[in-house]
Parts: sequence; structure tokens; C-alpha cells
Amino acid sequence: MGATGQMILKMGADKLGSVFISRQDIIPDLIRIVTTPQVLIAFAFYAAGFFTWMKALTRENLSYVYPMVSLSYILVLFYSYFLFKEPITLNKFMGIVLIIGGVIFINR
Repeated sequence: MGATGQMILKMGADKLGSVFISRQDIIPDLIRIVTTPQVLIAFAFYAAGFFTWMKALTRENLSYVYPMVSLSYILVLFYSYFLFKEPITLNKFMGIVLIIGGVIFINR
């Protein structure tokens, strides 16, 4: 939920352009931000993620479920590649391998 929320929030940020250039722009910018559909949808994903996280925390140990959060980095990388045409470099690929290995190692 968090990774999808981030992707949608990025789409909203791209639509907004720059914000908070000066003090007199703060109020109009805040209004633009909270009325941007992608921002509102992202908040809905964050809220759903919060309730899903609460459910996970009531069922499992924190030391088991928290490493799973790091898998969102992988999802964000793929979203970035396919939706925003950001490159997957060798360093990013190696990072993915280390994250997956770490999650497997911790949860054994």
C-alpha cells in the first residue's frame, strides 16, 4: 500500500510542479495539493496501508513483519522503471538482491 501510495503521490507531484516558492504561496499551494486527485488517492492508499499494518502487528511479531516493509523499496524501483522511465542501474539491482537476501535471512 505504501509503495503504491508513493507512486500515485509522485504522479500528483509531477502534476503540481513546484510548490512553496514563497510565504505568500503557501496557502494557495496547500489548497492545490489537497485538491489534487492523485494526492487524495495516495492518502487513501496510506490509510489502507495503516490498517493493514495494524492487522499484521496484531498477528505477528514485529521482528518478523517489519523486514517485509523493505520489500516496498523493490516495488518502488519497478514502479519507477515502468511508469517514470527511471533506469535500473547495477547498484540498484544489487541493492534489490541484498534486500531480498536480508529479508530471507532475517525471517528464517
